[in-house]
Amino acid sequence: MAKNNPAKKAQPTAKKTSSVSKQGTFDKLNAWLEERDKKVFYVLLFLSTLFTLLLFDSKVSLGGDDSSYIERAWSLIHEGKFPYFQGPGYPVMLSVFMRMFGLNVVALKFLSVLSQFGFVWITYLTFRKRVPYIVLFALIAFISFNNFIQYYASQTYTETFFLLVQSVCLYITFNIIDNINKQSKLVEGFKQNYKNWLLFGLMFLILTISKSIAFVTLAGVVFYFLLNKNYKEILYVLAAYLLFRITYQLITTAIYGANESNQLELMLRKDLYKPEGGHEDFSGMIDRFFNNFNTYVSWHVYRILNLRMLSSLEVLDSDTIKTLPALSFLSTLVLGITTFFSYKRNKFIFFSSIYVICLVGGIFFGVQANNMQSRLIIIAMPFLFLVLFYGIYDFAKRNNSLQFIFLAFSAVMLVVCIGKSSINAKQNFVALKKNLGGDMYYGYTPDWENFLKLSKYCADSLPKDAQVVSRKPNMSFIYGNGKKFVGQYIVTSENADTVLMVWKKENVQYVLMPALRQNPKKNNGRIINTIQRMLSPIGQKYPEKLKLIKTQGDEEPAFLYELKY
Repeated sequence: MAKNNPAKKAQPTAKKTSSVSKQGTFDKLNAWLEERDKKVFYVLLFLSTLFTLLLFDSKVSLGGDDSSYIERAWSLIHEGKFPYFQGPGYPVMLSVFMRMFGLNVVALKFLSVLSQFGFVWITYLTFRKRVPYIVLFALIAFISFNNFIQYYASQTYTETFFLLVQSVCLYITFNIIDNINKQSKLVEGFKQNYKNWLLFGLMFLILTISKSIAFVTLAGVVFYFLLNKNYKEILYVLAAYLLFRITYQLITTAIYGANESNQLELMLRKDLYKPEGGHEDFSGMIDRFFNNFNTYVSWHVYRILNLRMLSSLEVLDSDTIKTLPALSFLSTLVLGITTFFSYKRNKFIFFSSIYVICLVGGIFFGVQANNMQSRLIIIAMPFLFLVLFYGIYDFAKRNNSLQFIFLAFSAVMLVVCIGKSSINAKQNFVALKKNLGGDMYYGYTPDWENFLKLSKYCADSLPKDAQVVSRKPNMSFIYGNGKKFVGQYIVTSENADTVLMVWKKENVQYVLMPALRQNPKKNNGRIINTIQRMLSPIGQKYPEKLKLIKTQGDEEPAFLYELKY
């Protein structure tokens, strides 16, 4: 009879209810997300793709590098010139799209759209069941809605493609970490996991030829295995990577010739655009590291996190960037503490910490301190967000009140993130509709519109083989339907005879002289006057050698001159 006592049967249930009631806010939310994790993810993936399309920018940017990648892909197809400079990974992949769609900027940009979709998906698969669900979905929301990350999802910059490849590299690496057998012998250990190791070598090859700085990521992987005393895995890392790297070098050299790009020399310059300034010594590299560290951590990282704002009328330079060393120190402290404690608590967060420290370290050493583009840190932002968010999450879980405050703040920041992207999408919609309707210049300011229209005139109206100097030859190439222009990036001389001699040697016949603003947002009379400074001495000393062919536009006009030697 005692066996069937209902009071005794009820005891376990009461105990379970009591246990549930003691769960903290994090526990309850993690449990709720775990139950619905695929549904939540698919909603986020749908919204991420929706934002990518709403923020789609069908124009090329004013930066120029995105146009250069397109031009290198075109040169690979039509001239057999391998795009060694700045990493061939992305231009090679872009050339596949170009073979299918030609020089169609909108079609080419869909490589980045697809890369963003894949990046979000693979990131979810990589960290699912490896980090708390709150942390997982905070990361997915960040990479899905952040306006800085989404901006590159519709550009022909390499960043989004790199993020996709990087996410695949981590997915493979985490699978390897899950299957490490410390008891196996050297050859046996490789055989047990050889498919993952071969994929590791292939994907890290693609990663390191997509951005030169990505070599440091291998150091991060090696360092992780070293700290965990996985010595065999260090040998596997080197063997797998070198197998594919050496094969790649042999094939590309045999087909396209040796790599003669001067990427390392450019990296070591004190000023990228002034080779006469010389190269950094050891002390200079240390100064560069700390200058970049302070600028990127306290300014760019927090702008991308939407925790620091910049007026839309401002242009990034040393005057508008307000660094906060205390913020850099605090961020480094959180990163360091998280790295230390995650060694025992979560090996995947620990790996991400080691990886991102090596990655940002390489960026800070490899980039001139006056190069203040936020896109240079974008490739590290998912990991910086992940580690910083996890560190604060791990601290907050000790107290239920802190948990609530943390989640409330996270919710506010999510609303801010979605709000900024929504505002940008609304502003972008009119331009997108006009561009897709056939007006390819809508959205550009008059200085750029005139410059690009005159570039198209050069392609349509001048002899096919005419050599035309352009301050932005890559953008002239895009809007000139594939016509090659001669680039004049810096003032090489302001002596009329010297300029004529150099241009004659390059067989230059025409000069495209725009009035491009120094501040793209303001017409304050200050322009990028590279061409003007070289052409003006010729006009003063030999006016008969210049013939005005065409003036494009009334406001901020661009001019086309023919040179008479």
